[in-house]
Amino acid sequence: MNGGSLPIVPVLAVTTATQALTTLAALAMTAVAPRAALELGISPALVGYQIGVVYFGAMVISPVGGGLVRRLGATRTSQLALWLTAGGCLLSALGTLPALAAGALVIGLGYGVTNPAASHLLSRLPPTQHMNLVFSIKQCGVPIGGVLAGLTMPPLTLAWGWQAALVVSAFFMVVLSLFIRKTRCAWDGDRDRGATVLASPLESVRLVWANGILRWLALSSLLYSAVQLCLTGFLVTYLVREIGLELVLAGTILAAVNAAGAAGRLAWGWLADRLRSGTAALILNGILSVAGALATAAIAADWPVWAIVAATALFGFSAVGWNGVFMAVIVRQSRPEAVALATGGSLTVTYVGITIGPAAFALLHDAGGVSYADGYALLTLLVAAAIGCLALARSKRSLK
Repeated sequence: MNGGSLPIVPVLAVTTATQALTTLAALAMTAVAPRAALELGISPALVGYQIGVVYFGAMVISPVGGGLVRRLGATRTSQLALWLTAGGCLLSALGTLPALAAGALVIGLGYGVTNPAASHLLSRLPPTQHMNLVFSIKQCGVPIGGVLAGLTMPPLTLAWGWQAALVVSAFFMVVLSLFIRKTRCAWDGDRDRGATVLASPLESVRLVWANGILRWLALSSLLYSAVQLCLTGFLVTYLVREIGLELVLAGTILAAVNAAGAAGRLAWGWLADRLRSGTAALILNGILSVAGALATAAIAADWPVWAIVAATALFGFSAVGWNGVFMAVIVRQSRPEAVALATGGSLTVTYVGITIGPAAFALLHDAGGVSYADGYALLTLLVAAAIGCLALARSKRSLK
């Protein structure tokens, strides 16, 4: 399933833009949670459960992501991701709790097939020694999506309401899906029209679990992803409810955190290439994440805005910056014909962390009385466990 090399700049542009807008869909509710919760009469911490539903959908579909890429082609699968996330935003915009739950699930189904498609396209780029950086550039779509959520959702919410903000988001996803249609004939020449999508939904998971290196890498991503989504999912609510900031300012700080994460993805990708070891870079990333989590937990109401930005941006630089290096390591540890399967299987484990992490964070706050600040401090335990998983992956054999 090769089909020849693809042009690097257009592929990076399309995969990054697709990642950005599907991430915007996944994180849109986190940026408007205080206002939406007020109108719905619920706790804003419930956004943690909404995020959990989004990534539960991603987890469910991720094992068949490789099969979809085989059958439809990576470009068509990317279009499908955009259509599903747009539809989920429109469902959520109906403004009822059942609609929010259904919309979150549909968004997750779209989000879950984004990475297998992108990894397949990126694996067909001309050979390069800078694979960590290439994947990190593409994975910058995640914090870019977070920046878009932080900068656009609160102002649109104040102007027209949070439901209208979701409709605007859906519009941009549809536009991008139409734009990338022109690349399909050139990029999907390796699709297998006879491939069976559901022949073995767990094939990708078994592939990962049978490989000791991939297994420990996937488990580390489960923990890192839980930390990342707790940071971005609750930051606006934390800053509004416990620190006393205005919604737009809190959303702007969320955008700054995601911008720091985008810079982090590039920096960690560059460092991994220089070290010639993605896992070493991921361990260093975890050490910095501990410092960022503790700094974010220490924020007080009398801190100046610049200090709040600095503390949260440090956390974002590390906790949002790891994904590109992780994806590159997965690709390097996989056979060329199994890249989409290994990516889908690994991300199935990743999405378990995203599904459980924010929901557990919300439960600790609402049922356990744990403050958001203390919750961020507790995330250091997850980071420490992830570092242990990475060390075990490295112990299997010499790992790059």
